[in-house]
Amino acid sequence: MNRAEFVPEELSRKDASGQIARQLRLAISSGVWEPGERLPTEQELGETFDVARATAREALKLLSATGLVTSTRGGAGGTYVTVPDSEDVAGQLSDAIRLWYRVGNVSVADVDEARWVLETHIVDLAAQRRSVDDLEAIRRPVEAASDFDMDIADWLDLDLEFHSAVTRAAKNKILELAMSAVHQSRPATNTVFVEFLDREVVMKQHEAIYLAIAASDPAAAMAALHSHVGYLDKVRREALNDRKGEDVVVASLPTVRSGQSRSSPAR
Repeated sequence: MNRAEFVPEELSRKDASGQIARQLRLAISSGVWEPGERLPTEQELGETFDVARATAREALKLLSATGLVTSTRGGAGGTYVTVPDSEDVAGQLSDAIRLWYRVGNVSVADVDEARWVLETHIVDLAAQRRSVDDLEAIRRPVEAASDFDMDIADWLDLDLEFHSAVTRAAKNKILELAMSAVHQSRPATNTVFVEFLDREVVMKQHEAIYLAIAASDPAAAMAALHSHVGYLDKVRREALNDRKGEDVVVASLPTVRSGQSRSSPAR
C-alpha cells in the first residue's frame, strides 16, 4: 500500500503558522504520518515553507494544542503523531459546541429534530447492547429523580445524567459525540418549558425507557422515547405560545444556572 506524501501548499502572507498547522493536521488525518512517527523538525519545516524557524515552532505548538502530536526533548526528541484521548476529543468538541450555540443561529427546532433522529437509534442500540453496569447507570438517576421537591437545577442534572447513561449504553462513540452536540444545548433549551413540566410524568417516561432497555426490547424502547419526546414537544409548544421553535434561537435563551454540578451532558 502506497503511503501518501506531504505536498506543501503555498502560504499566503497572513497567519503563516496557522496555515502550516492546518496543512500538517490535514496531512496527519490523511495518513501521511502515522501514530508514533516523527514530523519534520522546525528547521525542516522552515525550509519547506520558506519561513523562519520561529514560525515553524509556533505552527507545531498550534498543532500540539489539538492533541494530534506531542513533543519530547533529548536525543530522540521531536514532534510525534499521537492518537487523541477520547475524553480530550469530547472536551474539545463540547467547548466548540458551546461557543457555537452562543454565537450561532441554531434554533430550538434544530435541536429537537437532531435529538429525535439520534436518540431514536441510540435507545434501539442500547436495548441490544446494554450491560449490567449500563442498567445501573440508567436506573440510578431515574430513582433519584422521584424526589420532586429537589431544586429544579439538580433535578435537571439527573435528567442529563439519565440520557447520557442511555447514550453510553449504545456503545457507539460516533453517536455519543454527535449526541453531545444536542446535550450541550439542554441548559438553555430547558428554560423554554421547565416551569411547565410535570416531573412525575417525565420520571415515569424515563422509567419506561429504562424498563424497555432492561428487557432488551428495542421496539418498546423506541416507543417509550417517542412518547417522552412527544410530551416535551407538546409542553414546549404550549410554553412558546405563538412562537415557533424555528424562530427561537438557542443563543437567545438563558440557562437554568451558570454551571452544571455534574460533568455528564445529556437530556
